[in-house]
Amino acid sequence: MKILIVSLFLPRKKATHAGGRYVYALLEHLSKNHEIYLATRLEKTELPALELLRPLCREIYPYTYRTVGKRSLPDIVRLLFNYAGFSRFAGRIAQEGSFDLIQVEWVETAVLMKKTARPMVLDAHDVITKPAERLMKNSRGMSRPFNFLRYLAVKTLEKRTLKKFAMVFTLSEYDRRYLLAIDPRIRARVVPVPAGLDITGSSFERQKDTILFLASYKYRRVNVEAALYFYREVFPLIRKRVPEAKFIIAGYGPPEELISLEGADPGVSVPGFVEDLEACYKKAPVFVAPILVGGGIIVKILDAMAAGTPVVTTTYGNEGIGALPGRDLLVADDPESFAAAVIKLLEYPHYAEEIARNGLDYVRQHFSPGATMSKIEAAYKELS
Repeated sequence: MKILIVSLFLPRKKATHAGGRYVYALLEHLSKNHEIYLATRLEKTELPALELLRPLCREIYPYTYRTVGKRSLPDIVRLLFNYAGFSRFAGRIAQEGSFDLIQVEWVETAVLMKKTARPMVLDAHDVITKPAERLMKNSRGMSRPFNFLRYLAVKTLEKRTLKKFAMVFTLSEYDRRYLLAIDPRIRARVVPVPAGLDITGSSFERQKDTILFLASYKYRRVNVEAALYFYREVFPLIRKRVPEAKFIIAGYGPPEELISLEGADPGVSVPGFVEDLEACYKKAPVFVAPILVGGGIIVKILDAMAAGTPVVTTTYGNEGIGALPGRDLLVADDPESFAAAVIKLLEYPHYAEEIARNGLDYVRQHFSPGATMSKIEAAYKELS
């Protein structure tokens, strides 16, 4: 088949964005049996990386935007206009090209695209209504009416967008049911993101009393808030029991409010973009994911589990993964219990190894690349 893949982020084998790594794996798989065309949005500085994609794609349609150092309000507004511009750009390619099937990555990408005569599949990495609903429910005072209107607007937008597609992929059964509650007519299938795409059998010595949080921060405020929450609310409680504890805030594009922590606190490290993800995960005795707003599957949690590192997260963090708390990972929703879970993993290595081993087995069983790609191919056959 001639398949057009539309990606909001540049697919790269070692992308700063977890979704970008997944789309690269998707291109690698599909290019073996199909003729692949790619429309992707990318920073101007990323243009040379397109050469690595050309062996996988018959043709590439790039949509560039200016690299932004800081996220000021004007920059955020420009980013929203850029999203809209890419959506229209991809929509024109989808309408004009002679493709057999079109797969669009991320709901935001599809907002301004129009329905085509060929089957269209939406890979909904995040259900965008869900965090809007939770923000509204957690609001107090004057912000609640505003967030209620925001929730209604996002829900209406997502429902209108989903109608354009012959099939929608969700990352979890929870998300599938959530979308069906929005519109029962949606034809949805669960296709989870595969875990540990960059993980091999290499081993690394654990760095004593080290706690890792790894995420992309530049355009993901929720990840910044998660890191700040852990540092301000949880980390001080851990230090009372483990004074030598170190907190690593790793990942692409940390803002000044995170970078400044490193200078003010010798127990904090903010290394920025990490080239060797496997080493980063495997050197940490504990990976934390204090997710305060749920979206879809938290890929960074799956990657940590795939690397054999024990995880502490929230109910929201485990929502799309569905691992068994206390067996495959630890779940805690308040600072005291979160700190206690981390301390237990740091102080009892054998217990940490058991959680890590179970987590790795769970990921291998439910989130292997082979299982994901088989589900995608089966969906294509259903639509052809």
